[in-house]
Amino acid sequence: MRRFSLLVFVLVACSRGAGAPEPRSASAPEVEPPPPTYASPVTEGTIAREELLPILEAGLGRFLQGVETEPHLDGGAFVGFRLRRLYPEDARFAGLDLGPGDTIVRVNASPIERPEQALAVWNGLRVASELVVEYRRDGEERSLRFAIVD
Repeated sequence: MRRFSLLVFVLVACSRGAGAPEPRSASAPEVEPPPPTYASPVTEGTIAREELLPILEAGLGRFLQGVETEPHLDGGAFVGFRLRRLYPEDARFAGLDLGPGDTIVRVNASPIERPEQALAVWNGLRVASELVVEYRRDGEERSLRFAIVD
């Protein structure tokens, strides 16, 4: 089963501006932490670019239904977006190793803390060769990988 619908979740979770932490003050230098090290993920499936492009063309707003996230903070520091609900009525998500309680931390090696970061990921998928979702479950680092094929 193709799991191109994962894209829907990832981009929705990334784009949720409401409830996102406020940007750091201008006086504090902004330092990006080094990306976490993950074991090589196994390719979970493929996404056909011809199926992906119409989703991207529809825009993020169309996908703000069916997914609910909240900021996940650890000691006051933003970790990622914790998934609360993921299209519970959509069978395409039933077998996906990603669900409520998981925290999305990076998409295609990019942070997702701010809406402009999510938009960059969204736009980058037009030409990307894969979609990699890095997430945490019960403190364990996990990832999903989907090849984007022409």
